[in-house]
Amino acid sequence: MNEIELRTISEHELEDAIALELRCYPPEAAATLAGFQFRYAHYRPFFWSAWGDNQLVGIINGIRTSQSECGDEMKGNQTDFFNGVNFCILTVAVDGQHRGKGIGSLLLRKLVQQCKASGIENVILMCEEHLIPFYEAEQFVLRGISASKHGGITWYEMSRSLHTMEHLTE
Repeated sequence: MNEIELRTISEHELEDAIALELRCYPPEAAATLAGFQFRYAHYRPFFWSAWGDNQLVGIINGIRTSQSECGDEMKGNQTDFFNGVNFCILTVAVDGQHRGKGIGSLLLRKLVQQCKASGIENVILMCEEHLIPFYEAEQFVLRGISASKHGGITWYEMSRSLHTMEHLTE
């Protein structure tokens, strides 16, 4: 594999993105093409893709929200989009043949960078238990078991604050 190119996804690539999603998530937990189209239409600057050898090898996306947790309702259309100070990551997917090469970390860092530039205060997500160390390595903090039962999976809530409080001493 040559160098990885990170860029926001193009509309004509959404079908490739959903195909990757379906390879990485069980069908009952995967997003739909309509869901990806909604995220693309409303949160395009936050829909990143990773390309290697002209193939889509990874994606990351989500939605802005005023909520502090990623519940099941995040999977549908949001009424508070663009107003929220939080960003809920809904998809992190890396093709099975390309895992373990740092692509997920590259995508996550790019999305966090975009969130910071957009004035977002916190990034929140749900993940399966085996992925907790991956997100902790990227400065996310485990908040506990999520109330979500999406796809019949036990999800764990994690978050990362993007602003640093500076304490002045006298």
